[in-house]
Amino acid sequence: MLFSTREGDALFHTTRIASGDCVVVNLEEAMRLVPRNISSASQPSGKQEGMSTTTLFPAVFGVQRNGAKHYGLIAEKTLRRLRRVQKARETATEVIVNAKTDPDLVLIYIICPSDRNNPCDLTVKQNGAWLLDKKTGKQFHLPVLARSQRSRKQNGKDGRRDGKSTRTSRRTHINNDTPQGIYTIWGAVTGGGNSSWFRTARIDLDAALPPINAQPYPLNSFLLSRIIPVEALDDYWVNEWPLAYSLGRLALRIAPGDFASEQHQTKPVSFSQAQFSPTHGCINTGDQQGQLLQILIEAGVFRQEDIITPSEDSGKRWSVSPKLGKAFVILKDRD
Repeated sequence: MLFSTREGDALFHTTRIASGDCVVVNLEEAMRLVPRNISSASQPSGKQEGMSTTTLFPAVFGVQRNGAKHYGLIAEKTLRRLRRVQKARETATEVIVNAKTDPDLVLIYIICPSDRNNPCDLTVKQNGAWLLDKKTGKQFHLPVLARSQRSRKQNGKDGRRDGKSTRTSRRTHINNDTPQGIYTIWGAVTGGGNSSWFRTARIDLDAALPPINAQPYPLNSFLLSRIIPVEALDDYWVNEWPLAYSLGRLALRIAPGDFASEQHQTKPVSFSQAQFSPTHGCINTGDQQGQLLQILIEAGVFRQEDIITPSEDSGKRWSVSPKLGKAFVILKDRD
């Protein structure tokens, strides 16, 4: 088993899997990599002769001896030697969404189709109750996308005749679909360029820091148990974001599309009344970002001044949320 030693630096250390330990993988997340031993300081750089490409799977590794949890990669040949059990138990989405939560928390739930080809459903819980739409008086819902830019080749292997992508939804690969998990709302990012995209505030979900449940031991279990049921803390879905982070995924946002994709002037995708620009894996609100920001201002997650674009075209500002540590996003696939 290869464990990530530092997020995104492509350095891993190895360990043995003992009897009783548990390895949870999503077989769709396979990676083709060339592992290289750099234990010696004199090790030459670059690919060495005799080293072959290996199929590795991102994996969550549970240690029976001390209850630790680690994130990293496992080789296909190693995985084949383990005793396979039935599909890992997952807490039902309905249980997650309807669980009793801390009324002091502001929670954004984003429930998605597993293939990510269609919008997810965003709802908000505040003071322990669902936020209501001011116009209808019913529960507030907002369609968002949590996928990367998809190929729409006609009759190609990545597409269908109707133009919809059939590509597998991968989450741990950089620039792919948004991983499932619990995200901290750290703050708002404004400015950074003179494109129209920069004139709308983006919601920072990681601040380039580890996810709340990324530690080997349950340091934040008290807070986590007030967000989701305790029995769900070992589910694969809630560990997908820490796993992706350990393999180099960073800078995830809730944003109106994606600046890098906008530069290529790719045609927006429309669903019902909402229109979404392409994305490289952030949670995409399309043309509805302002509506979500206003809701979060009213909930105290942001102040009005936090989302104002700096006066200089190139100015960039990061404003910490007044509710840091009390506002989170729960993103999960539907059952």
